[in-house]
Amino acid sequence: MPAHRQHGRRRATVSKTAPTSPGRHWTSPAEIKSKHVTGRKPLALAVAAAGFIALTALPAAHAETNHLSPAVTASAAASTAQPTVTADKDVVLSFAQPTIVSKPAPTTAPAGGLRPAAAEKTPVSVQAPTVTTPPAPALEAPTTNSSSGLVPPLAALTVTSPFGYRTNPLSGAGGEMHTGIDFGGACGTAVLASGTGTVTEAGWSQYGGGNRIVVDHGGGIKTTYNHLDSVGVSVGQQVSAGAQIAGVGSTGNSTGCHLHFEVVVNGQTVDPAPFI
Repeated sequence: MPAHRQHGRRRATVSKTAPTSPGRHWTSPAEIKSKHVTGRKPLALAVAAAGFIALTALPAAHAETNHLSPAVTASAAASTAQPTVTADKDVVLSFAQPTIVSKPAPTTAPAGGLRPAAAEKTPVSVQAPTVTTPPAPALEAPTTNSSSGLVPPLAALTVTSPFGYRTNPLSGAGGEMHTGIDFGGACGTAVLASGTGTVTEAGWSQYGGGNRIVVDHGGGIKTTYNHLDSVGVSVGQQVSAGAQIAGVGSTGNSTGCHLHFEVVVNGQTVDPAPFI
């Protein structure tokens, strides 16, 4: 009798694997498969990460080197290269710091050496200009009037009031007769004898002339000197023309230092101007 085939699917027979022992403990196949899977997963992740890093670094390195010209690459390599320092085996190397000493500059230049420009200049001597003072002019003797034989009573004549009628400087009254010529001068200025003669008066005058001197020259001509500061002669004394007999003053009726000079002819006062 033929054997009947069974219709439908067969249920696969599952063969059981004998448990393996990783040592003394028995482990089921499921645990072994789980251990193989978990042991391989970290390794695969590490490999993948290393590959990603390599792929990322490769273009950067390529951009740094391959895209530059050979000249630039060579220059960069040369600048980064460190020179090799060598020394003989017998050379003794010393790292002691040298001592630096500063000396002041010499104050004098060495013989034959360079000198400052100021030292090469020739000294210039400046001499003060010679000032020549002209000698003071000698005082000339008063010129004698040939017609009268008289000389001016002062070395310099400055008329401050002439002979004739005038207003009295003290009282202010008009119509006063001024009997002589007033010559201005500083008090003490030398008064000179207007001619050779004999002193007939020497002292104080009661008519307002102050200190007064009268010299008789003979021939009816006399000269008078009034308002004197001092009297240098005495009555009866002989004087010569041009000799100092007194000093200008302001004695008597006077408004200031001056000489009131008179010429008397035969007892009458006249204008002194033509006589001197």
